[in-house]
Amino acid sequence: MINYKLLCKDSSKPPNMVEQVLGHPNNRKKYIELGVFNEHRFCFYLWAKWKKELDFSPDLISFDWHQDFLYPSANEKKELELINLQNLSEISFFSWARLNPTNDNHISSATYLNLLNDIWVVCKQDFESETDVLIDFNGEKHLIHKFKTDEELFKRISEESINGIFFDIDLDYFTIENSTSNDKEYYTYIDNKEINRIFSIESDLIKWIFNRIYGITIALEPEHTGGISKSMELLSQLEKLWFINSIGKSNCKWLTFDKQNQE
Repeated sequence: MINYKLLCKDSSKPPNMVEQVLGHPNNRKKYIELGVFNEHRFCFYLWAKWKKELDFSPDLISFDWHQDFLYPSANEKKELELINLQNLSEISFFSWARLNPTNDNHISSATYLNLLNDIWVVCKQDFESETDVLIDFNGEKHLIHKFKTDEELFKRISEESINGIFFDIDLDYFTIENSTSNDKEYYTYIDNKEINRIFSIESDLIKWIFNRIYGITIALEPEHTGGISKSMELLSQLEKLWFINSIGKSNCKWLTFDKQNQE
């Protein structure tokens, strides 16, 4: 029988995840982490890891073609409540081996454990209600707000008093048609100008988020973007809007943060 315990605690992160420590984009004295991975559900590991260092639960802002709000079943709730949230290897294993592999319940599972406070998502998938309520394992309420556009999100969220944000992007948000919408492996994409408008480091929404940021998760999800090459292309475009040098390199720095350090 193989012993599946980790040989090295430092390698607890899920498979093929890239983690990067970055200077905070708006505070030279602080740092944040960024994670890039294939399967969107792996963000559960990072949210749990980052929450350990905080005395509050940040809100989540997510851009995703899909909603990813499948509520955990009774059995899934029991499993969630048994997780040792102080053990990163256990959280990592749960993220890839026990969370729903269709990537539908990582947000609601994290919220159920109060790793997240309220949820703000911009998605293209149709939804019936703009706001849902999720009750966590302590009986506390969490609001899930859904929007069709970034403008709607910013108009609403800029009126709220929110101190901390986890920022989440599924690269399939950049698709219009994809394998989910048409079942024909036919893909179309929002144009580059629109990506630049929404995610530029100078946009009002991104500035607002970065003033409150505690961590960034990026899901490649190649089966929903049109393949791994397309995911890399989309990631590269996002990189150029935010960073000098590539994610994963030791000299990867924020565009504006780096300029401040050069002054």
